[in-house]
Amino acid sequence: MDDGELEEVFFDEIETIAGKIYLGRIEKIVPGLEAAFVKIGKGRNAFLKLSEINEAYRKTVLKGQEVKEGQKILVQVKKDASGKKGPQVTPQIGIADRFVVIFPFKKVIGVSRKIEDASERRRLRTIAFSLRKKYGVGVIMRTAAEGVDEEEIIKNFERALEKWNQVLQKFRRSRKPKLLYEEDPVEQIIKEKVNSKIDKLIYNDRSLLETLQKYLQNLPKKPEIEYVEGDLFEKFSVYERLKKLLSRTVPLKSGGNIVIDRTEALTVIDVNSESYTDAENQEELALKTNMEAIEEIVRQLILRNIGGIVVIDFIKQKDPKSYEKLLSRFKEVAKRDGTRIEIFGFTNLGLLEITRKRTTRPLDTLLFTRCPVCSGTGKVLSQKILLKRIREDLKKLKDFEEVTLKVHPNMSGYFKREDIKKLQKEFKVKLNLDYGWHDPNSYEIKAKTKKGGK
Repeated sequence: MDDGELEEVFFDEIETIAGKIYLGRIEKIVPGLEAAFVKIGKGRNAFLKLSEINEAYRKTVLKGQEVKEGQKILVQVKKDASGKKGPQVTPQIGIADRFVVIFPFKKVIGVSRKIEDASERRRLRTIAFSLRKKYGVGVIMRTAAEGVDEEEIIKNFERALEKWNQVLQKFRRSRKPKLLYEEDPVEQIIKEKVNSKIDKLIYNDRSLLETLQKYLQNLPKKPEIEYVEGDLFEKFSVYERLKKLLSRTVPLKSGGNIVIDRTEALTVIDVNSESYTDAENQEELALKTNMEAIEEIVRQLILRNIGGIVVIDFIKQKDPKSYEKLLSRFKEVAKRDGTRIEIFGFTNLGLLEITRKRTTRPLDTLLFTRCPVCSGTGKVLSQKILLKRIREDLKKLKDFEEVTLKVHPNMSGYFKREDIKKLQKEFKVKLNLDYGWHDPNSYEIKAKTKKGGK
């Protein structure tokens, strides 16, 4: 949290398999896609791009053989299953620790883009090059490595290498699809998110203290640690903030708002302004609202864990320089996001196109399930349409003197006393109204005949 506002939310008890390493079995090879479907022992078969299998992998894992159906294979989950799609896996394993990520089958060397100091980048790159030369694995220096002594980085690298060796041993000893490696979710969050920019850490599980202290010892500036009993989400009103967070419309301080619509294919974000009365300053006011919206859009992408294609419709600007300012500002604000964002620029229609790396599921799919009534559309039949259907069904009734109509409370506005009288007069029956919390798309009619039957 930052100044009372949610910045990022994690749920360690909600299932995700992204980042986990499995022994899989090739179930089916699809030559046209240059891909294979892999059984990993959990859920739907995973999708594997065969082009990602390089010579180093083939030699170590496949013993020099070509890929074939029924063969066991070592994979890491890149993306969780989404919709009708199974998870996506890769043979290019990455083992992450506090300061480094190692890649056993790649010779890549890199330094986190968030480390901007040129001399520090050179120092870390030199260390990475030395480790690659000695151990023959790719090395990426993480943001947390900035300013850390070489000795500590090497220790961290050796710990990551030991994890990899254990994974490889398990793979060679096993035959059936199974999970081989996963990080403790709490440790993973501490490792990736706790840094010198954090002022205070509050925890409610005493067993975490040792883990926290272990990861804090190398920080140049250590945050304050405080133990608090009870439900922290309750104490800091996180539950209430989550309700607001998942609203489709997000207000801006200027009076405008952004509207977020997420579909399976992409996410569309619309920026709306308050009503402008000063025609002369419309361009300036529009730019001001758009600039404010950028801050909120990036914040919402992080909070809601929105990935994939994102299209943003800003308030229209007449001056081309305004779009240049928006693009420059978006690039700057996007640096705050720990997940990779690619910005493609504005289209001819003035829409900003970006992509955000998708690994785990969006927050709304973790917190909610598809509504069985509206099938996830968020819409039910209008009261007018339901009333029309009710009238059609009442017309079919013959020789009935009393009818009980059970409807959802949403229909209460359409059944005032005078409305009931009109229906009774039209259909020549006594009409009783009953409300029930059932499917708002439906209703129930119970009729009593003039002879007392039903």
